[in-house]
Order: sequence, then structure tokens, then C-alpha cells
Amino acid sequence: MKQRILTTLSLLLALLPAAAQEARITVDNPTAMQRHETVATPLDAVCRQLGVQTGTPLVVRNALGQQVVSQQTHDGLLLIFASVQPHGQAVFTVRAGLPQAFPSEVQGAVYKSRLDDLTWENDRGIYRVYGPALQRRGENAYGTDVWVKNTPDPVVADRYRTHFRGMALRDSLRRAGRTQEATEADLATSFHHDHGRGLDCYGVGPTLGCGAPALMTADGQLRFPYCYQQCRILDNGPLRFTAQLDYGTTADGVTEHRLISLDKASHFNRCTVWYDGISQPTTLATGVVLHGVSEPVLDSRYVLYADPTENPKAHQSQIYVATLFPDGISETRQASGHALGLLRGYSGQRYTYWFGSAWSRYDVPTQAHWQLCVEQFLEQLKQPLTVTVK
Repeated sequence: MKQRILTTLSLLLALLPAAAQEARITVDNPTAMQRHETVATPLDAVCRQLGVQTGTPLVVRNALGQQVVSQQTHDGLLLIFASVQPHGQAVFTVRAGLPQAFPSEVQGAVYKSRLDDLTWENDRGIYRVYGPALQRRGENAYGTDVWVKNTPDPVVADRYRTHFRGMALRDSLRRAGRTQEATEADLATSFHHDHGRGLDCYGVGPTLGCGAPALMTADGQLRFPYCYQQCRILDNGPLRFTAQLDYGTTADGVTEHRLISLDKASHFNRCTVWYDGISQPTTLATGVVLHGVSEPVLDSRYVLYADPTENPKAHQSQIYVATLFPDGISETRQASGHALGLLRGYSGQRYTYWFGSAWSRYDVPTQAHWQLCVEQFLEQLKQPLTVTVK
């Protein structure tokens, strides 16, 4: 009897998935640059190697055996954050199992309290686009907003919460005739003032802001998109945020869609835009709005700019913005108060570009440094880290 039980158990164990199997992921750096990036590999390839179903929780460890943060995405990728020396190789191991919880440095949400703002952040910066509630109120805010920060910690939710509590207190004090106290409450709580971790001081209004796309009219004017009508958050950290935005249909039957993603440690968002209903080829424009007297830098691969902020005398800092065109562009030039990349003969197909920002009070102190960041990022896109699963 005992031998029969042992035999039965042996057969059952043999039929179970080999959950103790280990997959080895190697990340090779083909360049002479030190690299710190989120890398991706097909999730199904990893799970096949492990003998488990796709979607099974996974534990990823580095070469020292420490657990590291990973993420499974909506489009079937396994993400790992890798640091790799020049011409070096980083090695990770993966097993099936419940990973430990890690704090997320990449996240976003639709903030109903602020008129359907979609606001997302990583450890480098914050971005915002406007929603249907703001459009119903008739505000002219079209483009992508930038909030600056100088901490890797998530700050957006706290900024909204503190801001609106402060507004309620400010308004209450004003109604009571306590004007000075109301001013102090605003200075202490508004996200338009820096309380030690950054602020909202970038001007958008009826412009592209930082990196929004727009079609152009036959006479060369930008047809600004209004606010998004539908938003779906597809990935929400800890390494990547992804959202799809669908815009309203125009009078001539054109509908815009955007897929935006932002990774940990990156200054740049990946944006894929496409349109339904374009009846004849047109020009697609992307770029950044220009404020003040400083000149943008225009290159065949990018436009970049040192924005002076909404109140240069008070803030005494700069917001560096850029739009990058690694897949090519017809022309870059200044037009309609913007630095633009123009894609001519466009008929609605998916087009991918990148946009991003930095702040002079954080990790990019000068415009020269910002230009170096832009050019280095483009080189990294040309020579990506290579990921192998064994």
C-alpha cells in the first residue's frame, strides 16, 4: 500500500507544471554608453520557458539573487528595469511565484475633481491632458501640460488633494473678509506654487503645449484637438503607464486617437497617433509651444526649447521640452507660435514620435544638458538593449 501511494504521488508530481523551472533573461548593451532603461520581452516566451500559463505571477531576481520590480503589460510584455555597463550584460532569473510588493514610481489617474484631467507621472516628470468636463465648461485648453517635480516620489494625488483643500479654505476666508489669510492659504497650498517638490507653471491654453499632435489646414493653420472624450488606462505602473485617448469627431468626420506611454527613469513619452476619416492626404504636425524670447533648437530629428515658465521673474527656472521624430519627419520649422515637426502626405496611419520634459531645478540644469539628453535618447532608440530569454 505504501509503495502504491508513493508511486501515485510520483505520477501526480510528474504531471504538474514545472513551476520550479527557471528562465534566464540576459540584457546586452551594444553601445559604449552606460544604460539605465526599462526593457521588455514577450511574456509568453518567458512563460513557455517556465512551463506556466501566460499571466502567472512571476518573481524576477538580479545577479545577486535580489528580487527586482517587474511588470506584465496589457500588450503581453514582461518589463524589467535594467542598468547595464558599456558593452556589458545584465542577467536576471525568473520563476513562477508571488512577487513582493514594490513602490511604484510610474502611475496616473483621471481626476474627476479637476474636470476629468488625466494626469500621469514617473520619477522624472508629470504630464496632463484635459477631459470632457473641462470642454463642457468651455475652457480653451488643448495641448499637453507639464508639471515639474524634483523628487522620484509620486506627488500628483497629494498635489490635487492639497490644492483643493486649500482652495476651499481660501474661498471661505475671502467670504469672511480675511483677505490676507486667504492669500496665505493660497500660497501654502496651491499647486501653482513650489512647496519644495515642484509645481504647475507651464502655459498651455489653446496650443499644442508639450508634444500634442494636430492636423494642419490647407493654408497652414493648426487644427487644435479639443479635450479627449474617452480615456482608457491600460498599464499603471510600477514601470510603465499607458493610456489610450479617443477624441471627438470633427464636423468633417475626422476622429483622433492617441496611445501614450511613459516608463520609469525616462524623460520622454512614447506617443502613437492615428486618425479615422481623413479623405485626402494632409499634414500632421507635432511640437512644442513657444513662450518668450528664447529660440528653439530645430534638428531633422527633433525640436527642443527652454520654456521660461508662466512667471519667469518669480520662478527663475526653466522647463525644458522637446518632441522627437525617430521614425522621420518631412520638415521642422517655426510656425503659429510653435516649434513643429511636419509630416506631409499624411493619410491617417499610425505614426509614432516622442515628447518629454525636464526641469532646471532637478536633474537637467541647462539647455545644453537637455540637448545632450535628447540626442542620447535618440541614439539609444537606434541601438536598443537586446533581450534574450533562455
